Amino acid sequence: MSSKLAVWVLILGVVWAPTQTPEEGPPVRLAQQTFTPPPPPPPGLPSIIPQTQAFTACVMNCDTASGACQGACSVTNSPAFTSAPGAHEALTQCYLTCTGQQLACKQGCPAPH
Repeated sequence: MSSKLAVWVLILGVVWAPTQTPEEGPPVRLAQQTFTPPPPPPPGLPSIIPQTQAFTACVMNCDTASGACQGACSVTNSPAFTSAPGAHEALTQCYLTCTGQQLACKQGCPAPH
């Protein structure tokens, strides 16, 4: 008897289950989205990315060379060296030389158009 009851409950559940008819529109889709990508830019506009990358690489190379130069200035910094007469002037001149080379290097970098 309980198996007949279970079969009837199952049949009622299937018959009474909400079904969508064609008049109700397209089927409902949950948690699904469609993405339409934006159109590509017009072909007539040139990109400045290559010029910007070349400029940035050049500036970074100048900064790296300047850092190496300034690092060489302070290799011999020890208490005995820095307290010697004229040492501060020599270190200052070394840093100024490195900074001047850095600025000259950066002025030679190709500016992006």
